Amino acid sequence: MKKIVKIWVLVAVVALGGGLWYFVPQRTENKLHFVTTRVQRGHFVNKVQATGTLEPQELVDVGAQVTGEIKEFGTDVRGKRVDYGSEVKAGQLLARIDDTLVELDIKRAEANVAQAKAQILSAEAAVAQAQANIAQAQANKNKADRDLQRAENLGVGDALSQMEYDQFVNAAESTRAALQSSQAQLSTAKAQQANAAATLQSAEAQLTRELRNRDYTRITTPVDGTIVVRQVNVGQTVVSSMNATTLFLVARDLTHMQIWASVNEADIAKVHAGQEVRYTVDALPNETFTGVVNKIRPNATMSSNVVTYIVEVDVENPERKLLPYMSANANFIVEEIKDCLMVADSAFDFVPPRALVQPGAEMPPRDDEQTHPEETVLWKLAGERVRPVRVVREQGDGTRSVVRPADGEDLQPDDVIVTAVQSSSAGAAAPQGEKNLFGMNRPQRRERTTGGAEPKPGQNTKNNRPGPPPM
Repeated sequence: MKKIVKIWVLVAVVALGGGLWYFVPQRTENKLHFVTTRVQRGHFVNKVQATGTLEPQELVDVGAQVTGEIKEFGTDVRGKRVDYGSEVKAGQLLARIDDTLVELDIKRAEANVAQAKAQILSAEAAVAQAQANIAQAQANKNKADRDLQRAENLGVGDALSQMEYDQFVNAAESTRAALQSSQAQLSTAKAQQANAAATLQSAEAQLTRELRNRDYTRITTPVDGTIVVRQVNVGQTVVSSMNATTLFLVARDLTHMQIWASVNEADIAKVHAGQEVRYTVDALPNETFTGVVNKIRPNATMSSNVVTYIVEVDVENPERKLLPYMSANANFIVEEIKDCLMVADSAFDFVPPRALVQPGAEMPPRDDEQTHPEETVLWKLAGERVRPVRVVREQGDGTRSVVRPADGEDLQPDDVIVTAVQSSSAGAAAPQGEKNLFGMNRPQRRERTTGGAEPKPGQNTKNNRPGPPPM
């Protein structure tokens, strides 16, 4: 009985020891390794990134100024019915509005013109008659005045009775009144003539207006270009209002376009007229296009507390690859340095402990001891140690910087530069399924099986701890 107990105790001790070795990490030993980057040679470009939209440089709004039904569309330069993308020439018919009512208005205006002309003729005749009446009245008055003058010279007596003298006086007064009446008739006739002339002028203006409205029923393009938008169909009624109804949008010349890019206020000071812009569009991701900044619009916009400015970029589109309203990813070139050495900015923050510096290498002086303040230090990997390399740090974009070796220093492309030091635990067991380069690996667990039988509900046959079946 005691022998059996000893055997069970021995088994328990062995099992406990094996479990501790399996589950408890081994004694570790810290080992250092370097985080590095490489010196690169290439073109450094400092740029401002923005997104925008391709827009025609000049977009002409073709509208309608009369009300009516669209009867038909015109044809483009190829003889086809105008539609989206049609090429058109200045003066070419785009659409025709029903002009039935306009023709009726024209006839009514023509009748008013004819009536006004007749009134003018009548007024002219009245003026002529009034002028003739004045001439006759003037002649009668002159005769009466002469007769009265002779009677006054003769005097009332045996040769001229008082009655006869009074008759001469009355005749002179009557002819004077007749002359005044004729002059008043002439004034009235002239007033009627002026009124008839005004009526004719108004009628002619109305006729001109109606004739112009007939011209408005023919919708033509004022410029050469491409139809970008067509907003009406045949049979649709166009209703004219205070503003002309838009029927077509015509892009004047799609070989010359613009990008309207939104630039953040933090970067707008780096953008100026004449600046080079390189951009891509999603439709042609493998092609890079170039443009030139035209101007910066001073009216800023704010969205979610972010202030942006619209920058107009002139672009050329000779092959018509670019279409209006494509999204453009624009890079405003602030500065470009060709064939230069570049290093990640993280390399400038690394300062190694003295124990990792290559023997014989001099530690760089402190900042207050610098004789060349423009110089900084990079740490170049030399076997299992590092050594300093003095460089001049130039332009940067926040991720990498251009460097130039200081006098007497050697820095070449693909040189390995240390950016940090990390420690690893040597001898620690790696998690199951991973390889530990610094210690022992745990044995692979044997996969649990059901011995050929179907697993029971809830039974876990995977190589992990018991648990509920996967959902």
